[in-house]
Amino acid sequence: MTVKAAEQLWHDSWYRAHPFASYYPDPADFIEHFRRSHLTPFCDGGWSWWGDARREMLQMLGEVRGKHILDYGCGSGNLGIYLALQGAQVSGFDLSPEGIKIAQRAAEQYRLDARFETMDAESLTYPDQSFDLVVGFGVLHHVIKYPKAGSQLLRVMRPGARALFHETLWDNPLINLARRFTMREQEAGDAHLTAASLREFARGFAAVKLHPRHLLYMLKRTVKIPPHHITHPLKPRPFWRAVKSADSILVRAGLSRWCGEVIVELIR
Repeated sequence: MTVKAAEQLWHDSWYRAHPFASYYPDPADFIEHFRRSHLTPFCDGGWSWWGDARREMLQMLGEVRGKHILDYGCGSGNLGIYLALQGAQVSGFDLSPEGIKIAQRAAEQYRLDARFETMDAESLTYPDQSFDLVVGFGVLHHVIKYPKAGSQLLRVMRPGARALFHETLWDNPLINLARRFTMREQEAGDAHLTAASLREFARGFAAVKLHPRHLLYMLKRTVKIPPHHITHPLKPRPFWRAVKSADSILVRAGLSRWCGEVIVELIR
């Protein structure tokens, strides 16, 4: 079995194990759930370790209403659905047919200007220069190993268009050591991203900007996030707010190259 086939099989199995209703309730609850799960900083009580950087990433997008946006490696479409609810014209693709079924059903349920399709990052079927923006949460570590993925991404972006991704970085050996004790079972084919590998992937772009985030604050990954529900109030974490403040001082002091997360900004 090829790496790509194994990756598809792993994700198909994962999506089959998660019922549709757990992704998409009514639109108002979905928006609030998405914000808490993806865009609320961990130190402010967010339901994800990655909310801080992902919130920053979406703020970097600016106004999305009316823009043609590609949800790159969309999975079950959470990010694309959220942006479509903000008025964007969204297309999304993923290697997993099971993820696409969930995403497309949600787009139809919400009557959104969004279309999700099963597609290979190396063989995108979109016309040249289709998109104003490309977005993705935790997707480049799946596609970076495929040689044609970078050139295909470049092809479907309009001149001056931007692509923004949130990813983890593997340049710091101490953070990597800690990950050995905190990571769940690896997904099929995951690549460990470094600043060098990201720049190689994006070598055809006019500009590649890496915005590193979080050093000591990466220890948040050791905290178990308790069960939560949309009816539960957010519970701020004052200790982690202090760690994040200290972290920002270290980054400004010139230690950004050792950070454990990154917002990747590519400009065509």
